[in-house]
Amino acid sequence: MCCGRLLADLQLDGLSTADPSAHIDLSPTPTAARIARAFLADHLGGLSSESADAATLCASELVTNGVLHARTSLVFGVTTGRDWLLVTVADHAAGQPYPSPPDDERPSGRGLVLVDALATHWGVHEMDDGKTVWFTVPRDADVYEGAAGGD
Repeated sequence: MCCGRLLADLQLDGLSTADPSAHIDLSPTPTAARIARAFLADHLGGLSSESADAATLCASELVTNGVLHARTSLVFGVTTGRDWLLVTVADHAAGQPYPSPPDDERPSGRGLVLVDALATHWGVHEMDDGKTVWFTVPRDADVYEGAAGGD
């Protein structure tokens, strides 16, 4: 499972491998982001509306990036920690995603910029068999007010 593996390797404060986690396998098809959003909605329990909205948008962006760029099967994961909700998107493609340079004329390419703006922390964890792109949002609205940007 991508969340447990990530948490074992990175040891993020406020999250542990013992926290409840759920995963779903996704095919790299146009419906993947919709399926991920529905799955996430079932696992948002107790999140503030601001955090839930941020998590939904960021998850949609990362899954869409996986479909468009990795073009491999994906594993979408959600872990509910004491302080944070962790969302992961794992694929089997090599290489790190990177934010596109700003271009107001381009109709796409803002996904990672949005993730950086909305998530409290985010990153890419490379593994032998691909990578996991992840982000966190706070479970408590008060934590969101004090949150910084991405990692």
